[in-house]
Amino acid sequence: DLTDKISAAGQQSVRGRSERMAFEQSFSTIYQFQCTYVSGTSYFPILGALAKFGPTEPWISYQRRDRVNNGGEVYIPVVMDEEIPDSEIIMKAMSL
Repeated sequence: DLTDKISAAGQQSVRGRSERMAFEQSFSTIYQFQCTYVSGTSYFPILGALAKFGPTEPWISYQRRDRVNNGGEVYIPVVMDEEIPDSEIIMKAMSL
């Protein structure tokens, strides 16, 4: 977090703010993997996953499905995009 913080005495300098914010904006996600779940359910049940496997790779949202006869689980790709998909797009794709 590179935003300005108010000091206890209110004396913090804001010099260099635009440079700090420009530096922050120069970063992009290279690799990421996170579980998808319904908010407020303490991470379970896991509905799927959202992943980006490299700097030139797309964002992929996977839906988790159980295999028959308690044979584990499999993740099926349901959304792929150059930009990170928002939760509405992911949930709509999982409901199809």
